[in-house]
Formats: sequence, C-alpha cells, structure tokens
Amino acid sequence: MGSVKEYMHELWSQVDVEVTFECPHCRNRISKWLRVAGDDPAQFEEVACSYDEDEDAWTVIIRNDDGSWSAELEDDPDVEVTINVDDSYNDWEEPEPEPDAYGIFRRALVDWKSNVRELSTPGGSSSRNRMLFTTLYSIFEAYLSDAIVGSALVDVPVQRRLIKLKELDLHDKQLNLDTVLENPNVVRDMLKEVLQKFSFHKLVPVSRIAETAFGKPILPRDQEERAMAVASVQKRHDCVHRNGSDTEGNQHRDITQDYLNKLGEIFEGMATTLEEAIRNAQAKRFFEGLDAKDDVKPDR
Repeated sequence: MGSVKEYMHELWSQVDVEVTFECPHCRNRISKWLRVAGDDPAQFEEVACSYDEDEDAWTVIIRNDDGSWSAELEDDPDVEVTINVDDSYNDWEEPEPEPDAYGIFRRALVDWKSNVRELSTPGGSSSRNRMLFTTLYSIFEAYLSDAIVGSALVDVPVQRRLIKLKELDLHDKQLNLDTVLENPNVVRDMLKEVLQKFSFHKLVPVSRIAETAFGKPILPRDQEERAMAVASVQKRHDCVHRNGSDTEGNQHRDITQDYLNKLGEIFEGMATTLEEAIRNAQAKRFFEGLDAKDDVKPDR
C-alpha cells in the first residue's frame, strides 16, 4: 500500500503524450493521447486501431531519457511513431477555485461575443476565427473546473459519489489509519488534486462527472447540438496543437462566424444546466440539514 505522498507524487508527475503512427495492419493513421508517468524511463501502453476492429491493440513503448521522449511499437519497431508531449502543467500549482465561477463565465462570454462580432470573418479558415474558438474553450473550461471543483469540495455526499467514478481513478485507493489521523481531510484533498489535474475540455467525461456529482449530465439533449459539442473537442486539440490541422494535415475550414456563435450558444446552455444542477444540489443539502435539526428533540 503506497502512502498518500507517493500517490500525490505519482499524480503530479504525469504528463499527456500523443502518439501517432500508421497501423501496420490496415495502413490507416492512428493518433491517441495518453496520460503517462513523467519520471518513468519506459512504459507500455495499449493503443487500438479504430479502423480495424478485428486487429488487437498495438503495444506502444514510451521512453523518457532525461526529458528526451521517444516511442516505438513493441511488435513492429520499424514503424515510425511520433510523440508529442504536453507537459505545460508541470510545476504549476493550481489556484483555489473561483467562488463566482458562473458570474465570471457570463461576463467573459459577453466580451467574447463582442469580439466575435468585431473580429471574426464569415469564412471558416481564418486564424482569427481559430483564436476566438480556442478562447471560447478557455472560458468554458475555466468555468467547468471552478464550478465542479469548488462545489464538490464543500459537499461530502458529492465527494462520496465522485470517488467511485472510474474516470477519476480513486475508487481503489487505500489509506491507513495513521494517514487519516494526521489529515482528516485527506480524501477531500486527494479528490481536489485529481479534479484540478483533470482536462475539463474533454466534454464527454465532464458530463459524466456532472451527472455523478449533481445528478444531471450537461451535454445537450438535441442530437445535432450534442454531436457538434463532442466533435469540437478534437477540433480544439487540432487548433491548439497543430494550428488548425488534423493528423492528416488537412486544415479545418468550417470554423465560421456562424459556427462560433452556435457553439457559444451550446456552451452557454451547458453552463446554465450545470449551474442549475449545482444550485439544486446545494438547496437539497440545505433542506436536509434543516430536517436533521428538526429531528433532534431537546430533553425535557
């Protein structure tokens, strides 16, 4: 059983890496982001080809030699595997969640809409449109993080539900009694560390977190809007890491002014859904507290 300090070190030493290679079986291009240990000299990760369901996953060996990263296929080392490392969060101490996350989001969105009107172009290949697109994601991601983390840390029932969620990888962690005695808030602190490390631009798992924590998913119920929101995640990645090109080198040309306005509306609706779910959870906790006080009868 590892100590909490060891677990925290393991958590914060993790980095996100993207491996890209041509499937030796079907010759389609495979690209996948993985979270790996940043201080492990060699580790093995399974990467499946989404184009060939009959083929087993490929084992990728990821090596880190004092910050020099490389990757190769275990069964076919001659295949070229490129690796892209995102270690921008290393040595970064996350600030506390903002208390007025929804208000900040609403005010930032007003400014963003004004910039869309003034700066965007009708066409979808403009670098200004890509800039506005990634800015929208930054605004939304900051809100999701502050709202979910801040609300979860003050609500023990929410914490109890979240530690069982497989996306957060806390359900099988064990603590000894000495650790609990030294820090009665150890579970809360571990949950805080995991949530603050979570990538809140990944909208599908974020929606599952919201549903688990507050009883309501945040992805749109409308199928077209839902599909647009989910597809925007990869588009964001391409804009942030490849200047708007996909893994095949094709430039995204559909980030139009209309696209920006529509996605802004979708994100605004998702934020409103989350905010209402959080407030309902807070109200439920408040009234349950009142009922508990009423159940305590004074001795006469």
